[in-house]
Amino acid sequence: MKRYILISLALISMTVAAQSKFGYVSYNSILKALPEYSIVSTQLDELQAKYDAEITRSDREFNIKYAEFIEEQSKFPDNIRVKRHKELMELMERSMAFKDEINGAMREARREMLKPLRDKIDAALQTLCVEGGYDYILDIDDRAYVAINPKHGKDVTEKLKRALNIED
Repeated sequence: MKRYILISLALISMTVAAQSKFGYVSYNSILKALPEYSIVSTQLDELQAKYDAEITRSDREFNIKYAEFIEEQSKFPDNIRVKRHKELMELMERSMAFKDEINGAMREARREMLKPLRDKIDAALQTLCVEGGYDYILDIDDRAYVAINPKHGKDVTEKLKRALNIED
């Protein structure tokens, strides 16, 4: 009897799974197709350029001080040479810390600036999922799937573009 119940449950779950309806979409292509994306991308590029200019200035300052140190180190007593070497090391450490800070600031700026666009796509996806009767919609970017059988899943990228008024 238990065996019969287990077999029945297995058949029911396979039937339910076979009736599952899912869609898939390239989230990044939708994001990049939004008209607002080019504005955000330009703003991020401008911010990155400002940071790059500061890094260049900082590197130039370090290189000048390093060249001076190399050129003049033989003229200094040991205690001054050690002091200048230590100053160079501190300057280099501050420069590396600043570069790390910039990378974090750029990641945060990208996240913050893209959030409204992602929220817009997410809302449209949720609506499309409910109205289209999909059980779920997969993001096919970054190979987050192994394989998709097109007989069972439907590419909803074009539907999503229409829902967001994106023209090719």
